[in-house]
Amino acid sequence: MILVDALYINKGGGAVLLQYLIEQILAHPKKENVFFLLDPRFDKPAILTKNFTIINNKLSDRIKFYKQHKSDYTKVFCFANTPPPVKLGVPVYTYFHNQKLLEAPQQKLNPKFLKLYLKYLIVKLYNKNTDAYIVQTPHMVEELVHVGLKDKAHCLTIPFYDDRKYKVAHPAFQSRVKDEFVFISNPSPQKNYPTLLDAWEYLLKKGHTPKLHVTIDATGPQFLARVNELNAKGARIINHVYVDPRELYFSCPYLIFPSIMESFGLPLIEAADSGMKILASDLPYVHDVVVPSLTFKPYDKVSIADAVLKALNTSLPFPELVTGNRIGDLLNVILG
Repeated sequence: MILVDALYINKGGGAVLLQYLIEQILAHPKKENVFFLLDPRFDKPAILTKNFTIINNKLSDRIKFYKQHKSDYTKVFCFANTPPPVKLGVPVYTYFHNQKLLEAPQQKLNPKFLKLYLKYLIVKLYNKNTDAYIVQTPHMVEELVHVGLKDKAHCLTIPFYDDRKYKVAHPAFQSRVKDEFVFISNPSPQKNYPTLLDAWEYLLKKGHTPKLHVTIDATGPQFLARVNELNAKGARIINHVYVDPRELYFSCPYLIFPSIMESFGLPLIEAADSGMKILASDLPYVHDVVVPSLTFKPYDKVSIADAVLKALNTSLPFPELVTGNRIGDLLNVILG
């Protein structure tokens, strides 16, 4: 029996990938040989009717589970950054998809990073319990090597994502509203909302009012207030809180992506598949997945604003993907 340990995955991009992974495993001939360990907060797909258990997402409960089932599995795949808390005598792979954890050692004196640093220390403590890490991009390999968790020989780059939703017929670029930009993201610090909103204020002061679609929920009250303030001055910023990205990706011409840190940058891929042009931060995580239409300096509001104006006044090239969905390779590692 193969264990897929997805404890600690409960929402966001990780949950979307886990849903897709479960679906693909259950469509595989070896599906009966897989057992899933799930977080109670994860919205378990209806297709998963057996061969799973749900335990509390506490370290103590995870340790207890592994001690009780230490000899039950022939392979373990951990899908939540953290290797097993017990040394096992079978192949173990850990999918690492949280770059913030790898930034934590450099920020350990910053109180805002304390929780992340403690999580990193747990990963480091159990690092010897995994044979290899699997990541989405070459940049993540460099980050893992930099902090000393593994060498390159023990890091596999296998990106995967559900590529069916956007690789369909979509409206032509020329038919879309000309001056609308989209940034689908929660208000986490690394998403860089302050600089993006500063850029929209700069554009407003220069007499330009392109429309910006965002998804800021209640966890970012300061950004909600900022959006209201700018709109009161004449800006056109639409906050959807939550929306199916496909709706906006098929109707708007431009994705603007000012994030300063991403493990993968899935919206970049989705936007490219949707026929959008992409304005993005000039950072390694972007270049690992796409050749964008235009780049900007993510910490510079003027650089972002200039990119917006260039998009509106010139004909930018369409982006080119440099990565792809390798779910087949991942299934070979897990099930092979």
